[in-house]
Amino acid sequence: MRLFDFLLVTLITATLLAVVVVFHNDAMPYPVAMPAAAADAPPTRPWAGIWIHSNSAPKGSLRSLEAAHAERGGAPFHFVIGNGTETGDGQVETSPRWALQQPGLNREVIEICLIGRIDREKPTRKQQAALEALCARLCREKLIPSSEVCAESEKKRGVACPGRFFDAVGTRAAVANLLAK
Repeated sequence: MRLFDFLLVTLITATLLAVVVVFHNDAMPYPVAMPAAAADAPPTRPWAGIWIHSNSAPKGSLRSLEAAHAERGGAPFHFVIGNGTETGDGQVETSPRWALQQPGLNREVIEICLIGRIDREKPTRKQQAALEALCARLCREKLIPSSEVCAESEKKRGVACPGRFFDAVGTRAAVANLLAK
């Protein structure tokens, strides 16, 4: 009888241990070990679209936007395109938010900010060209249709961003043309 009791206790203990190990491992993220190449690669996530904004000021840069939004975790944009005031005209600055694949103002879209008062004047030619090239690259890499490149004002009622001088339809058409090449 003692051998039977010993085997029964051993079987119950082994079963409980197996259950604990299985449930414990299910709570751990997969994969446990990441290959070296994947560990070096930047993180990625799915994106539903690209929204265009402006800072509604005559000058600016990623640095000034980061400072202005410091209390809220930094600039809410993934990319900032300069107008030649604090950075080069058409210069694309990549924010830490993009490197970390963190959401900006809207959780599912890539946020791009044009520096300037787009409610008073058009973006510079270099800004517009840089915007179109950046959007085409992002659409291609992140599998976003060009139809989802939008002014924030097209998606949010009562919002005038990036401004009345931004040609969203023309920008989408230019991005579609770049993607067709």
